[in-house]
Amino acid sequence: MNAKDYFDLAQKLAQMRTEAAIRSAISRGYYAAFHFAKNLVEALGFNLPKDAAAHDKLYHLLNNSGIKSAEEAADWLRRLRQRRTLADYDFKRNDLHSHLDCQKDLLRAASIIAFSQSYSAEPLRSTLKSVITKYVQKIGS
Repeated sequence: MNAKDYFDLAQKLAQMRTEAAIRSAISRGYYAAFHFAKNLVEALGFNLPKDAAAHDKLYHLLNNSGIKSAEEAADWLRRLRQRRTLADYDFKRNDLHSHLDCQKDLLRAASIIAFSQSYSAEPLRSTLKSVITKYVQKIGS
């Protein structure tokens, strides 16, 4: 099992076009993007909590890097997490069944995945590690 499996499933669910499938696609799409970014940050040597706090810490590490693409990935992770929470917990919302909106969410997830993959290789890997290290030193954790 890996994060790509979640993304592949999200794409299949989105094609089913039922509200339950679209809500599930939003959720799986977010988690695919989250795990790609999480794996990147952990591969750089940064520890993330093993609970829900990992989502916020990952956001802060990427968002405070000073690298525009990392900050954009952090912002989209935050937004997709909000959509995921609504999709999973707020069944009264009637604006989470649009196939088009789901496709947009999956494109955003794909961009986070692409960011994570591109920053897994040099020279971008070293650059990201360096700026996150500086941020962690600055905040003292």
